[in-house]
Amino acid sequence: MTVTQADIDALIAAHPQLSENGYGRSAFAPTPVCLDEVLAAHAWIAEQTWLEAPGKSSSYHLKHVMEHATGTYVSNGAFIAAALLHAPGLKVKLDDLNPAIGIKTQE
Repeated sequence: MTVTQADIDALIAAHPQLSENGYGRSAFAPTPVCLDEVLAAHAWIAEQTWLEAPGKSSSYHLKHVMEHATGTYVSNGAFIAAALLHAPGLKVKLDDLNPAIGIKTQE
C-alpha cells in the first residue's frame, strides 16, 4: 500500500484526536502529522513482527526504536498514523496519548 495525503486526511477525519503529539489530549497545541514521517514509519512497521494483540510497547517507545534503527525522525502521531494505516492486521489500543501497538520488540 502506498500512503497518500488523502489517506492521512481520511484517517484524521476518522480520528480527530490524532495529532503530531499522539492520540488524545496533550499539553502542546495539536499540529498535523507529516506525510514523509508517516511514510517512513509505515515502511518500518511493515518489516516488523506483529503480535496478535497490542503489546506492552507504546507508540512513543516504538518510534524511538524505529528512529534508532533507521536514523529517521518521526513524531509520535506520525507513528500512530502509520500503525493505524496497517490496521486491522496490526493491533493498536487507542486509549492513551501513547497507545500500545502490537509490534514485537527486543526488550
